[in-house]
Amino acid sequence: MKRSERKTRSLTLIVTERCDLSCVYCYEHNKSAAQMTFEAAKEIIDKEFRNLDTYDYTVEFFGGEPFLNFELIKQVVEYVVANYKEGYHFFATTNGTQVHGAIQDWLIEKKNIFTVGLSLDGNKTAHNINRCNSFEKIDLDFFVKNYPHQSVKMTISDLSLPYLAESIKFLTEYGFLISCNLAYMIDWFSPKNFSTLKEQLDLLIEYYLQNPGADRCTLMSLPIEILSHPQEDESTIRKYCGCGVEMRCYDKDKKCYPCQLFSRLSAGEKSICSEDFVISENLYVKNFPEKCKSCYYLRICQFCLGSNYLSTGNLYLPDESRCKLYQLTFKANAKLRALEWEKGICKIKDEQGLLRSILSISQLPDFF
Repeated sequence: MKRSERKTRSLTLIVTERCDLSCVYCYEHNKSAAQMTFEAAKEIIDKEFRNLDTYDYTVEFFGGEPFLNFELIKQVVEYVVANYKEGYHFFATTNGTQVHGAIQDWLIEKKNIFTVGLSLDGNKTAHNINRCNSFEKIDLDFFVKNYPHQSVKMTISDLSLPYLAESIKFLTEYGFLISCNLAYMIDWFSPKNFSTLKEQLDLLIEYYLQNPGADRCTLMSLPIEILSHPQEDESTIRKYCGCGVEMRCYDKDKKCYPCQLFSRLSAGEKSICSEDFVISENLYVKNFPEKCKSCYYLRICQFCLGSNYLSTGNLYLPDESRCKLYQLTFKANAKLRALEWEKGICKIKDEQGLLRSILSISQLPDFF
């Protein structure tokens, strides 16, 4: 098979359950001092890499805070490079507090095969509210300089929500791309949360209208234009991640999960291994509750099967409190695109599809 025809499989190794922070929204409620051994990691790598003729692999180091087990990360990378010629790349998700000195030097040396994604929850105020006053422990310049095309992961809690627009502006102007989402496992049901999010989205709309060249955060770059496209198969919808298909997650005991949210670290006694159930590449609409089937946004709803499972016990049943707030973001996207179109600064090939979607969204209840 040609390299260009290969799919990429995500291979996540939970290299440690330890973490040096205690974030306000953390869903990993089953942490311990446990760490993966090199022997376990080597066995997992060799098992998965039997499929290198079919897949390229992104080997992701996850925690806890993965760089608390930096020695294992180095061992795994050195082993793979020594024993496999091609078909892999390495990635780590980090809170950034450990990435200094020798770790930075090593990462720069491996930059052609290793990418690091930083969890950064906004400006200093927002980040410190969420993540244990750790803002000044992070070398922001290192990440923005060495990984300019890698988005930072910005998680929004109910406590940091009032700083959303300020945070997006700060990170954008610092030079970061931003992937942002509402925190899981938080009760978002509150009129205050709804009104605060609406206020913050209005501020973001104003910011992007005034700065049309600015890179959009994921919250304000949703593909609403596809809502007006006809579907060949209305019985399924696209899944927005590789959970259970192109994603495999292993813990220290070499147990394999559809993603880290199903692991013992996140789900505790409710953890489910990959062999216990099947997740298809596309999702069958018939499995969703009626409120989802009738929702206009279902096709672009970036719900998470793992977070659904943790919050409601059902892969197809989302947390309704997050659902209501995300509907507000869809409407904000429509409003922003409509105002851009009026100003003649809307840059999209499928203009007719976009306008049809905007019209449909504007006729839904509670539009701005």
